[in-house]
Amino acid sequence: MKRKIHRKQPTASALWVATMIRLRKELGMTQAQLATMIGMSKDAVTSWECGRNEMRLISALRISAQLQRNILSGKAEPITVAELVQPRVVAYERSLRRRLGV
Repeated sequence: MKRKIHRKQPTASALWVATMIRLRKELGMTQAQLATMIGMSKDAVTSWECGRNEMRLISALRISAQLQRNILSGKAEPITVAELVQPRVVAYERSLRRRLGV
């Protein structure tokens, strides 16, 4: 009987990391420079890039805000902090209204 091969689907984190790496290299930044810019350790950036740890949404948002590029989309297009935050504000408001029953 043949065994099915289950391939892992790329996670959102993997997309964010790949985009971050591409953008970091385009900007000519080292891992240490990026880490300093986003207020995290070089080890955190290294662990994302080598796949040891998954990037959390808050880190992806922080990188996007600091670089003013949307790594969440996978395209790294320019984005303002207001544009980055707005969809999350709308989603939070919708969630809060649902929980309050209004």
